[in-house]
Amino acid sequence: MDGLIVPQTEARAYWLAVEQAQDYENLIAGIEGVYRRANPQVLAQRIAEALTLAELAATLGVVEDYQPRDTIEMNSSRWRVPELFTRAAAWLLGKIEKAAAVPVNYEFADKPVKRAPAVAAAVQLDTAARLRTKAEQVQKEERPLDDAKKEIHALMRELGVDPVPVVSHPIIIEETQSRFARTRETILSLDFYRAAYPFWRYTAILDDRTTVGCKALDGLTMPASDPRWVGFVPPRHWHCRAHVVAVVHSEGVNAKKTAPDEQYAGDGSFGTLVDEWEPKPGSYPKDLWDIYAEAKGIASPHIELEGAWWKKSTSSNTDGQP
Repeated sequence: MDGLIVPQTEARAYWLAVEQAQDYENLIAGIEGVYRRANPQVLAQRIAEALTLAELAATLGVVEDYQPRDTIEMNSSRWRVPELFTRAAAWLLGKIEKAAAVPVNYEFADKPVKRAPAVAAAVQLDTAARLRTKAEQVQKEERPLDDAKKEIHALMRELGVDPVPVVSHPIIIEETQSRFARTRETILSLDFYRAAYPFWRYTAILDDRTTVGCKALDGLTMPASDPRWVGFVPPRHWHCRAHVVAVVHSEGVNAKKTAPDEQYAGDGSFGTLVDEWEPKPGSYPKDLWDIYAEAKGIASPHIELEGAWWKKSTSSNTDGQP
């Protein structure tokens, strides 16, 4: 597989639309034109693959306590999942038949396949909106067209819209990390796992990207059946890398951090055990949103994921790190 974050034809179309623009009007119209012609099917297939890999990694992680320090990404030639997918596949092939007596029914790739088209559509909407906003911003500042082209090309690279991309779009990264965390939560919620490991522990990856909230919740240990997990189970914010790990009874009852900090309880889609989200209409220009809604048949409520960590106090976290 060719491994492009955005279909190569779409990435090149954006690149050409920017390069060939003779003025700002033409530049903005070119970006809109590429988006109108965008087909999410190819991108949806790649996203489904990424989400399936995340599920496999989560399953392997349940038995090997793997922490997803490296995001599942694509580059110009292949998926970048250093030996993890190979290990996960080998583990599944070697163990699944022996586990036939265990009451486990988890259909791999079922959710990724159903979810991928919506994610692909959201990625394309977000990409077009960001590129056009950048063009309009530079135009408003009355700067030379060449400045706009340089900044748009830089933004395209950040969003994975590049003929030879090296990163994934932020929404794709969010989805893979979220699928990893949600799969772990689903598997660890099974009765036989709860019998063996009746406690869960909140585990955050602690580095210079860790939010204040994840640092405060790291180590939180409560019974897996505790209803408070509904407000605190990861993912907790945009690009959250935290997840829950299973803990035996003796370790759980002796834990030091047994009550969550309520100021970091979830008020939005995070922390409510809701798997799916859609872009929020008010976050995007109406004309671009109308294209998205008409083509994708969007009619359900929409939730905005990206933003500051939710707090129940009037102050807000300004940490700004995912």
